[in-house]
Amino acid sequence: MLTFKKNIYEKHAPVSLQEPRTPIEYYEWFDPYHFIKSALLEEMEVFRFLDQQPVMYWHEDGHTFYPHSYHFGSLRTLKKIINILFQGLEDKSRWYQMNAYHFCLMYDVLARFTFNYNHDNELERLNLLPELKGKLVHFTLFVDDYFSDTAFLVDPETYNSLSGKEKKARGWTLPSQFGAVNGLMPDKSEMELTTTNDYPYTVFV
Repeated sequence: MLTFKKNIYEKHAPVSLQEPRTPIEYYEWFDPYHFIKSALLEEMEVFRFLDQQPVMYWHEDGHTFYPHSYHFGSLRTLKKIINILFQGLEDKSRWYQMNAYHFCLMYDVLARFTFNYNHDNELERLNLLPELKGKLVHFTLFVDDYFSDTAFLVDPETYNSLSGKEKKARGWTLPSQFGAVNGLMPDKSEMELTTTNDYPYTVFV
């Protein structure tokens, strides 16, 4: 199971005794696990399409499809990471921690999936995410809730100008962050997920 800032395997608790929060389609209907799974499955189809494209178009396609993550990995590298992420998402036997490479690629995939979904007609939306009843995905709310660190969205000059203390104050603490921001290709270990034996979320009793 993949570890985000909040547990994606638990849907928002319905608001019964309080005023419902708006937009209701996000706070009560949205299923983060199904959203991520649907996006990753669609991404595997995208890679099947890209694999059939002439190699001369791969560079342009890479920049178009993965505006933040393509600068640190080729399409083949990103495809491997997508498969690793999907396996981690579906493995219910353990928890997996992601690094900045994983989060950056996940962001690109989910942002494009959201854009396409939000521009689909209502019937197509219902086929993709029926729990939302045709309503839009609120991607900004999702990122705020589930991404604890988005340093990969910052340009390298800004990132590198900050001290370690300043980065930490902004919450930029993900492993492999320097490489992801500065376009360094991940090595084999950085492409893999890190397992943890501990439950990664606070338990309130």
